[in-house]
Amino acid sequence: MELCQVQLEATTTSATIYLVGMLTNDAALRTELLVESLDDTTHTVRLDLRGVEIIDPNAFVLVARALNRWRDCRRGRVSIQFPERSTRPRRAAIRLVDQPMTIATAVSAAMSCPMNTSPG
Repeated sequence: MELCQVQLEATTTSATIYLVGMLTNDAALRTELLVESLDDTTHTVRLDLRGVEIIDPNAFVLVARALNRWRDCRRGRVSIQFPERSTRPRRAAIRLVDQPMTIATAVSAAMSCPMNTSPG
């Protein structure tokens, strides 16, 4: 079962890499191979992630590093088009009943009234 698709569209001076599905290590490695195989005449690379549903952070780092290496070696230009922000409602954080609250108020250790040092 294929979890991702990676496609390349290129002209003489620019290239667009399209990722669809899940950005996994497999998709990252395919993307890295495509970036490494680009012609020397390519000056601009665009990565289109609009079709990506789930991004594995480690896989994204692999892709970013491959694009950075290409940009630094070729003195080229890289742009990344990210997917729209998810409209799925976020779930509230789970808090166990016996779990203590982690939010605390700072307490001053200074005395609130001055100490009387005079005798009597």
